[in-house]
Amino acid sequence: MPQEPEPQEPEPQGPEPQGPGGDDAGVDGLLASGLELRRGGDAAAAEWLFRQALNIEPDNATGLYLLGLLRFEVGAPAEAEALIARLAQLRPAHAEAHFTLASIRHWRDDRAAAIAAYRHALQLSPTHGAAQIGLARALAESGEHAASLEAAQAAVQLAPADPAAHLALAAAQRGLGDVKAAITAFSEAVRLAPDLTTAHVGLALALTDAGEPSLARIAAERATTLDPALCDAWLALGSAMRGLHDPAAAAAAFERALALAPERAVVHLNLGLVLIELERADEARACLTRTLEIDPSSATAHANLSSLYYLAGRKSLAKSHAYRALALEPKLMSAHQNLAALLAEEQQHEAARAHRDRAYGERNLVVVTSANPRARVLILSTTESGNTPDRHLIPPANYTRLLWFVEYASEAQLADLPAYDVAFNAIGDEDLAGPTADNARRFAALTGQRLLNHPDKIARTRRDLAGDLFAHIDGLVVPNSVRVEAADVAAGGVREAARRAGVAEPFLVRPIGSHGGKGLALVGGGAPDEPLTAAGAYYLTEFADFRSADGFHRKYRAIFVGGRPLPYHLAISPAWMVHYESAGMEADPARLAEEMRFLEDPAAALGADAWAAVAKVGAAMDLDYAGVDFSLLPDGRVLLFEANATMLVHPEADDGPLAHKNPAIERILTAFQAMLATD
Repeated sequence: MPQEPEPQEPEPQGPEPQGPGGDDAGVDGLLASGLELRRGGDAAAAEWLFRQALNIEPDNATGLYLLGLLRFEVGAPAEAEALIARLAQLRPAHAEAHFTLASIRHWRDDRAAAIAAYRHALQLSPTHGAAQIGLARALAESGEHAASLEAAQAAVQLAPADPAAHLALAAAQRGLGDVKAAITAFSEAVRLAPDLTTAHVGLALALTDAGEPSLARIAAERATTLDPALCDAWLALGSAMRGLHDPAAAAAAFERALALAPERAVVHLNLGLVLIELERADEARACLTRTLEIDPSSATAHANLSSLYYLAGRKSLAKSHAYRALALEPKLMSAHQNLAALLAEEQQHEAARAHRDRAYGERNLVVVTSANPRARVLILSTTESGNTPDRHLIPPANYTRLLWFVEYASEAQLADLPAYDVAFNAIGDEDLAGPTADNARRFAALTGQRLLNHPDKIARTRRDLAGDLFAHIDGLVVPNSVRVEAADVAAGGVREAARRAGVAEPFLVRPIGSHGGKGLALVGGGAPDEPLTAAGAYYLTEFADFRSADGFHRKYRAIFVGGRPLPYHLAISPAWMVHYESAGMEADPARLAEEMRFLEDPAAALGADAWAAVAKVGAAMDLDYAGVDFSLLPDGRVLLFEANATMLVHPEADDGPLAHKNPAIERILTAFQAMLATD
């Protein structure tokens, strides 16, 4: 979240101190003339006269004060502080001198010295409202929120009509987590000074904290209208748009803030976070790296860089940033999550479990609130990687999401969950359900609400059970697939393990729980043997050559929503391991046109019998949401690759080369969200 608005440059308040009087009319005349020139805008001439006066009388209080203020105004705060400190030394009982010194030190971020000077001013003048406000602000910025609250309450008593007093009170209350009280105080500041930009900024931030992003947006937009050059106004607007789950609008606001303040770490951080949501990984990485160059203490930047590097396969950097994040913030959930996954891949299972326990042991239910929810959806998840990708199925802009890591559910939690309208079991891979499975089934037996994707039905979709589940479907080829343990492979090698299991060559070797081709290898059939990449169990699946007459390999995907098959994509690749991202579809209009024909009329593209066989796959699974990857053999039969609930669906960029897919994708998302409807 953006930080509190930076303090504005101070204008020390109160009457300017008078000179010592005396008989030296020359000094008084120089100072009076200089003051007139300063008021007229001729700072250089005024400064020359002030210095002339101080050359004559170095300890002249008025001269020190006027020159100190002027040097601050022209951007020389260090000299200004030295001049006012000399004044305070000469006039130890003069409250205004100490207040002015405190204001300059506060502006220079020397908060400890500023707090001391504010307190000295208040000892001399307990009713000095501006000093009380400054003290409250400096204490809040130093994290001393309880002391700040006391000072701010005193400031409001001294100056109830001063909006700055209410802003100080709001900052203290927000720092203590009393968001409702902060909103009241910010609102009072806005009432007293409707055109005070910082009041609208503070109100917007507090409303965002309170889960009121729509109101926050109104306040932030008012701030950007009042002062379009204020970085904090755009930061507040970006935060409100994030609260409204509109990352594109948030990114635009943060980019405006960045143009105004390119060295603000908080701007780079917030922009990096929304770029992650927009799946602009390279730009996000650059923003977070720049955040750390400016502020190496940002645990959030380290944790999110860890996530980005993990997704990019740069495991060493991912681990390094996760550890650095935890060194700064030991309870940071995302860093523990990343380390749990990284260590599990390295077979360091005890260490991985320790990080999972730290991540989820105290907080296994995360609620992401929508400003205008269509429904509250409880999402059952596992701490492993076998969850159905649901961000686009259940978008946070439209649904309040209760993300529940069921593995860590207690008896009390199972019996007393927060209110929800519908539940979705996102634990889509039975191989990775692990200890979550029992709790998910217990929940299914207890809930009185609708539950989509019942865990008992998920359990039937394991690869080695597909032959039995789909055996009755005419026109469907289901390759033989068996599960073998690591000990089976170690005993005599993977070929011998396949022979003993009755799997003929060529065959595919896939680590249990892997998706997207991760760790997948082809054995036999002229393919060179590849080293196995996991030390756990494997699926061995007979490989059927599905190359078409034109030399390409085709992989179709359909999504089942409520049992109804809907086409999602067709990837056409020269390689047998077909992935849409690497197939080169974007560069080939002919292949894109073939995909479009499938999306518009799959029965015509495949043949009515083949599409009917695909539909029967969905009927056999009987899941509310699932998918199937398959190909079409030369004889018209459907070759099954996999069928389960872990299939990813995501829209493409409207101005990108794959935008033609979006109407089909929208049909899938609309159908799924119709199932979530509570009417």
